[in-house]
Amino acid sequence: MTARPRLDRPCWRAAAAAGVAALALSACAAVPDSGPVQAGSVALATSGQGPGQDYLQLIAAPPKRGWGPLEIVKGFLVACASFANNHAVARQYLVPSVRDSWNPGWAVTVVSGTPRLAPPVKVAHQAGPYPQTEKVKATGEILATLTANGQYEGALGSRTYPFYLVQVHGEWRIEDPPPQLLLPEPDFKRVYAPRNLYFLAGLTQALVPDPVFVPQQATYVDLANKLVTALLSEPQGWLANAVSTAFPTGTVLLRKVTIAGGTATIDIGGSAAGASSDVLGQMTSQLVWTLAGPSYAQSGIQSVDLEINGRLRQAVGLPNGRPSLSPPAARSGTPLYAVAANGGVQKLTGSSRPGGNVPGPAGKASAHLVTIAVSPDGQYVAGLTRSGRGVYYGQLRANARLSRWKPSGTRFTSVSWDASDELWVAGPAGVWMVRPISSPSGSAVPLALPPGDVVSQLRVAPDGVRVAMIVRNPGTPGSQLQLAAIRHVLGGGVLLGPTEVIGDDVRNPTALTWYDADHLIALYQPPGGPELREVPVNGGSSKPLVIAPKMQSISAAGPYNPLAAGLAGGHLALTPSLDGTWTTGTGVDLSPTYPG
Repeated sequence: MTARPRLDRPCWRAAAAAGVAALALSACAAVPDSGPVQAGSVALATSGQGPGQDYLQLIAAPPKRGWGPLEIVKGFLVACASFANNHAVARQYLVPSVRDSWNPGWAVTVVSGTPRLAPPVKVAHQAGPYPQTEKVKATGEILATLTANGQYEGALGSRTYPFYLVQVHGEWRIEDPPPQLLLPEPDFKRVYAPRNLYFLAGLTQALVPDPVFVPQQATYVDLANKLVTALLSEPQGWLANAVSTAFPTGTVLLRKVTIAGGTATIDIGGSAAGASSDVLGQMTSQLVWTLAGPSYAQSGIQSVDLEINGRLRQAVGLPNGRPSLSPPAARSGTPLYAVAANGGVQKLTGSSRPGGNVPGPAGKASAHLVTIAVSPDGQYVAGLTRSGRGVYYGQLRANARLSRWKPSGTRFTSVSWDASDELWVAGPAGVWMVRPISSPSGSAVPLALPPGDVVSQLRVAPDGVRVAMIVRNPGTPGSQLQLAAIRHVLGGGVLLGPTEVIGDDVRNPTALTWYDADHLIALYQPPGGPELREVPVNGGSSKPLVIAPKMQSISAAGPYNPLAAGLAGGHLALTPSLDGTWTTGTGVDLSPTYPG
């Protein structure tokens, strides 16, 4: 179980002003012109040259004459947060022989707070041009590490980095800088911004976002080259083996990505030269959504020209283009389902008026369900009775029947359908996947979880790859929001990948739903009373939402459909938007839920 760093929504989401502005802000880490390293200033920069339109940029200072080993290490760590001219200021803290070869790229280790520095100690003389060496140890609590392409890799725990310093013309300089940047969490949040890579879901062939973090000072050209390079390889981290890239192994980027008039031109070769038209469409879809996708901020790129060995093969743009693949998104008018007072499952209209009972035994209240889920294609329904001692499921058609899966002594608390019409079930005893199509008799596949984990609710994302869960573990207080990737293996097996904690500012969640490809909505219970939060899946801080009185459950289907909440007493409440006003119905509508 790995926790992502909680990253506040930075000021790059604000509207940008024209030109370049500088505004002194206090209480941010920087290096002064003289004296000890202490709090200094940063600048608010707006250039339109990179992914962050409006961001805080560190004004780093070079080392000063007479600084000792401790001050040099402090100054170097602060200067690492400045990406200007390829870390030009940070390189001044290094010995001349390594200034040009040190190339951390975008790779970074994020630590909690400023690393603790131990007093310098002398090191025995080594052969070489420098007669005196001292060592300074920097220790920090690691929150996360990011690869050179900005992809997240979990890494928790304390780590110590030794810095060896020598005297060059009487001044201390660092001889062996770490290969990655080492940034305190506040600096990381200030200078990095979230973006998405997009990979392919194996079964549904939908696009799945893989969050990455990129320096705000990166130009669009540099950013595009890094992101395209990352797409040429299979994904790393928690989505590994759950999604894939359409670029064939052996694809090479023949020249740097160019950008002109909002169009990025990507020229690739190698094994990509033999790609079919379908694979070309998949590759172009990955490129246009990665480079022009609007998930976190408006991109300076609107379209993509894909060339193979210098010949134009595909040209697609957003938002009005038609890439062959896209992330799944609910359309306006997505039906809402609920359980009426008599126990029958109903399909509701957008105004919450009953559209009539669904066909089959579920609509006739033969099982008296209180918790339901409907498959994304609207063909299947599943539900739990009040006792939770069995899972009922079946097709939504007149002559269908409800099957019951009831392992001995097992109680269930949550059901959810994936994009392949496979049913996911959770309870105190574990998580299972039931296959109503291939195994109508009710055989189920148990999913392994970390020892001691208890899942009280789960929802599979519309892409069919990611599952969000509310998990309680004996080793941690309260419950947590966690993500895991669904991995399909040869022979029909299914595995859950390593779990990741998100929304660490959402304590003791009780209900969750997917809002869109990048966000969950969670209901949770802090000491002051229940709250509703929008939770980004990239590890960012949650955003408070207006809550309806006595809310017990929540369901969503993107920005084009109202949020739906189940209230105490079996009432339904709707709001047209994330910041809208809740309207409560007068009838009994248990377990309001959108498909999924």
